[in-house]
Amino acid sequence: MVSLDTFPARTSSNKRAAAASSDETNSVIFAHIAFILCICMQRFGLLIGTGQIFFSLFGFFALVAWGWWVGLVSIRGPQTLAFGLVVVWFLFSAVAAVESPDRGVETSSASLAMVLVTNSIFLFGPSTRFSNEAVLPVFLFYVRLCAVLAIVQIVLQFGGIRIFSFKDAIPALDPVLVESAYNQNAVEFYGSLNRRANGFFPIEPGALSQLLAVGVVIDVFILRRLSCLPLYAISYVLTRSGSGLLVLVVSLGVYPLIAPLKSLRVIAIGAAVALMIGTTYLIAPEPFDPIVGRLDEFSSTKSSGYARYVAQLQTWDYLFQTDRVLIGSGPGGLERSPAYFGGSGNPVLKLVADYGIIGLLIFLFYLVLSIFRKDNSMLALTMLACYQLGGGNLAMAPFLIMMAMLCVWSQSPGAGLRSIRPRAL
Repeated sequence: MVSLDTFPARTSSNKRAAAASSDETNSVIFAHIAFILCICMQRFGLLIGTGQIFFSLFGFFALVAWGWWVGLVSIRGPQTLAFGLVVVWFLFSAVAAVESPDRGVETSSASLAMVLVTNSIFLFGPSTRFSNEAVLPVFLFYVRLCAVLAIVQIVLQFGGIRIFSFKDAIPALDPVLVESAYNQNAVEFYGSLNRRANGFFPIEPGALSQLLAVGVVIDVFILRRLSCLPLYAISYVLTRSGSGLLVLVVSLGVYPLIAPLKSLRVIAIGAAVALMIGTTYLIAPEPFDPIVGRLDEFSSTKSSGYARYVAQLQTWDYLFQTDRVLIGSGPGGLERSPAYFGGSGNPVLKLVADYGIIGLLIFLFYLVLSIFRKDNSMLALTMLACYQLGGGNLAMAPFLIMMAMLCVWSQSPGAGLRSIRPRAL
């Protein structure tokens, strides 16, 4: 939150109040642009080989430059030092891979560059003039917008109108879209013509389900509001995706281990919500059947569930049979590994395959240092769960921007920061 104390004492109270008001306005603008970039524009970018370059990354760096110019952005010292360790080790692993290739596995300098550039966004944080409390309300606005659009998508589908892909809606956009690399036109079940809701802006139904899961954590567990829970629930059911629910279950299960003194309230709320959902399922199970039915996908090699959570086991087995598991096969090694199964990548697997167990530990140190605070452990844990379980990767710029905005730039209302509004005389 903006503090009046950040302005020189010699300025008049009116000028100080005007400057604080300007900073609050700029902070709201900053938050809106950031979430437009990472939510509404996550489908935009270029497909380069097996990777993607997201336009949102360049937009966020431009936004940070503007924020620096107006005094809202600062450089984070400890995180910069930790990132330096990441750079040094990743470069060492890349050089080692060039000098001594791992069983013919080729490396990719482009992969190294994209991973480092994308994850450098955590080096920037809010200055004392940034209004942190503006971030969460702006984020929830876009979550609810996507939730409503998901319902609209299904209603229109009943009328024969299917709008689930930017490419289908506006074919001329195809050269600047990365959505073809994702499951943006996911069907309800194999052989069906009906699509699963994706909220129009999120890149696929799973991305919407995870977005809704984060919205539930903020609304229910941080702000203690239940008013939008029915909207989230209806929209989530329409995604027919299990990843958002998995993220919630893992987050609620692990949270007592990292914050035992704060977990009683979270457990109580989680139990109440679970009881509500369970009761609804017993009364009217039909809406939940598609999600429950997707549990069978883990046995099918053609399903996203198998690719994301089961197929990686063969890659892990391969990695631990090689002597490069400590230092990795070099950047891009995972995708070029003979044991890699398309769609099975995740950040931890990517880090170990490319930069080894040592690289994994160094990167996790940097990431945890960047996003965890005493007052945001539940939210940071949820974002980490989405990061690992949601099918993302080390250079997934839209998600990493969202993580940075929620875990670095935000502050829950009433967290002890002083109001920017001048006191009434």
